[in-house]
Amino acid sequence: MSLKIQHWTAILLGVSSVSLSVLVPGGPIETRSFAHINPLTLGVFNTFLTILGPGSLLLAYFVWKSERWALWGSALCGLSFFGVYGLDLAQIFPVSPDAMPLALFAIEVWGTVLAFPLMAMSLQALRDISPIAIATPSNASALLLDARWSQVLVTLCLGLVALGIIVFATQSAMGL
Repeated sequence: MSLKIQHWTAILLGVSSVSLSVLVPGGPIETRSFAHINPLTLGVFNTFLTILGPGSLLLAYFVWKSERWALWGSALCGLSFFGVYGLDLAQIFPVSPDAMPLALFAIEVWGTVLAFPLMAMSLQALRDISPIAIATPSNASALLLDARWSQVLVTLCLGLVALGIIVFATQSAMGL
């Protein structure tokens, strides 16, 4: 069985997500200090990175299922990965007085390179799939109600995990 372009797109999205997620400040790779940057600015940036990293991994599932909205999101994530890595590699933001570790540099170059095929494959997959009419079963309202409770619970759990990541990353980046 050969994989379709949306499957390769989902794989690239997953690899990009994991590559970014290992760069959490305070971890083994991102060891620079950003204590001189306003905590609110760091918090907002870490919130964006937390949404981009784990959010991309979640999005990969829907890309695999050929959801049009997810393919648009995947292209946007590719652009975001390129922007995040490009700004850091160009020493625009975030700037640290500490030198960039070699492992961090390598992963950021890798992530920048992956961003291009991710964007291109997302857009190609969008062109390749056709919109499908959605049929709703007669008991759709009961199914939707059950699904909503599950979604609320999952969203709350993911939100708590994301908040923990943001607080940890911001404190670590500030050297606290």
